[in-house]
Amino acid sequence: MTEIPGKELTLILVMIFAMLILIPYLQSHTDKDITKMLFGIRSKKKDANPEVKKARWKPKVHNGTKNELTSFVAQLLRFSSKNGMRLVAPGSVSHNGETARLTALIVGPGGIVGAYCLGFGGSITPGDLKAPAGKTAPWRQKINGETKTFDNPLKVCEEQQKLVLAAMEKAGISAELTVVPVFTNPQATLCSTPAFVYTPKSFVQYLKEHPSLKTGNLDIHPTALTLADLAGIRNEKKSQKEKK
Repeated sequence: MTEIPGKELTLILVMIFAMLILIPYLQSHTDKDITKMLFGIRSKKKDANPEVKKARWKPKVHNGTKNELTSFVAQLLRFSSKNGMRLVAPGSVSHNGETARLTALIVGPGGIVGAYCLGFGGSITPGDLKAPAGKTAPWRQKINGETKTFDNPLKVCEEQQKLVLAAMEKAGISAELTVVPVFTNPQATLCSTPAFVYTPKSFVQYLKEHPSLKTGNLDIHPTALTLADLAGIRNEKKSQKEKK
């Protein structure tokens, strides 16, 4: 066995001693795994508080997708079919050059309910809690650490309701109309919102419990057909058939 000269042996021992002191010092001050960097092995040092590290990472929240909206409309179609109602979707009724931004209109014997759908995710809060039902200021969306604003959905619903009512009146439809906002994104959390702001589940429950929707004299079939014409649905289907 080859002998190591005294001076070289001393130098090696000094280097080992220095590394034993420096590695823990560097790791504690840089928060990096120096052992792994130098030797390709993982340090056995455990996180003093694993919960802190776990809390740092949160899954990213996304806004809604077309699939969620399609699923919601399919749910409304099943509900309306089972409960003697008619569904008009999309509810994009046009009048005087303006087009409603409604996802659907549910026609029942006692009236019509419009769904204005929003796909915002994250925490949803009215902009001005002191105002009546927050009907004035924009609303807030807190998502992935950012705070954004969007048009007050209650104000938008009022505008959509006036537009559709004017179109209905011109078309000879005499019926009550209610337009409400529905947040379709399952990653949305509604905070301090009024009772008449819905998720898909609570909206269907609202339709079930609506006092006059199932009782009344409105002839739902011709009413739904007229609304479909106002929304351009039947004309669109006719055009598609002609192309085929």
